[in-house]
Amino acid sequence: MPIERWSLAAAAAVAAQILWVSPLAGPLVMVFNFLAYASLTLLLWIATRGRRPVAVTGGVIALGACALDPALAAVAALPTAGTLFFLQGKPICAESSRR
Repeated sequence: MPIERWSLAAAAAVAAQILWVSPLAGPLVMVFNFLAYASLTLLLWIATRGRRPVAVTGGVIALGACALDPALAAVAALPTAGTLFFLQGKPICAESSRR
């Protein structure tokens, strides 16, 4: 199974955990949700191979809106997607190198 399918399955599991834990209260829940939104962004980025950064970020923020925490989702998803977009480069290939 390709890595994209595994990361999509893991993203679905993280999304389910976010929806399951979000109704709880407390500072540890906020820390968990922040890390979960960031990891969800990363997993969806891998699943889409970085080709849809706006859709990935918007989807994570929309899930945060469903979980009644869109601000925390935005604070976690935007820097994660921005960092991944900045670090994303072209794959290194021996045939494409200059001689």
